[in-house]
Amino acid sequence: MRQRTLWEGVALLMLLSWPPLIGQSSTEPALHHRGDPDTSDRPIVVKKARTNSLIPEDASGEYMLGHPGEAVEITMQFGDLSGYISRQGDGESDSGTPLTFFFDQTSMHGQELRFATRQIHGIWYSFQGTIVRGPGKTKEDEGYYLLEGELVQHNAVEKTEIRRSVSLKSGRQFS
Repeated sequence: MRQRTLWEGVALLMLLSWPPLIGQSSTEPALHHRGDPDTSDRPIVVKKARTNSLIPEDASGEYMLGHPGEAVEITMQFGDLSGYISRQGDGESDSGTPLTFFFDQTSMHGQELRFATRQIHGIWYSFQGTIVRGPGKTKEDEGYYLLEGELVQHNAVEKTEIRRSVSLKSGRQFS
């Protein structure tokens, strides 16, 4: 009688103690072959810039609205514009509550950028303007860039608009 090797014993033990491997159904986990199209790696697709913006991408960052904790956050990457406005609520139901109005519609063309936010409690914002160099000497200085243009606060409930011309300083950027 031949004596089993350690590996044969381990393999036999695994087969006897792990019944899911025997008669495995398609709903249970299974190993896939590398050529399986459902598990093959897909190439990473990088979108080409859809705009011809002249605003430098390093102008991305926080622009202060005036009150502590209230800001416009702008991200420009690969020709896309995204971001949000964060501020404290001032209505009866949200007074003092931090609110984040994410950009819903955006565009950049030449020196101009535009965005409109999603609506929260009937309030939403729109902006049309540009980003220009400010008085800051280095990117670490507050105000290196300025977000300039018209910021409109829309109130869908009261059907009102509050328009204001703004020149918002960029926050300090750390490399």
